[in-house]
Amino acid sequence: MIKQYIEILRQHDLKKTPKRFEILRIMQSKNTYFSPQELWRMLKQKFQKIGLPTVYRILQQFQDIGIVYSIRKEDNQLYYFLCSTQQDHHHFICRKCHKVSCVQYCDFENIKQLVEDQLQSKAETHFLQIEGLCKECRES
Repeated sequence: MIKQYIEILRQHDLKKTPKRFEILRIMQSKNTYFSPQELWRMLKQKFQKIGLPTVYRILQQFQDIGIVYSIRKEDNQLYYFLCSTQQDHHHFICRKCHKVSCVQYCDFENIKQLVEDQLQSKAETHFLQIEGLCKECRES
């Protein structure tokens, strides 16, 4: 599955560097979100000379090309997760285990029309973050 991300990097003229590859590998190993600091600590085990700004820069590049998404938690910190779905969708985040799941639904076109009709404004983008307890956490 990492191959699909490597292909997206190539399509956007981003090289497959060891640090980029390792971030993809770590993020794919768990279906959860990571803070930049968590990723940095994990990467320091393999790359002695990696700074936190490098991690932020790579995450921003990944977000710009649509393979990583960010969420904001109660602590006002940004967290990042890997997403393989390229079409319009949203994400469900488990508050207990931090698992992130894709919700294959987006009604933005209707909402966009409502904004135009009711507010005489133009909606250009949106972000919907759904949080709760996943099936496994509800059953435990």
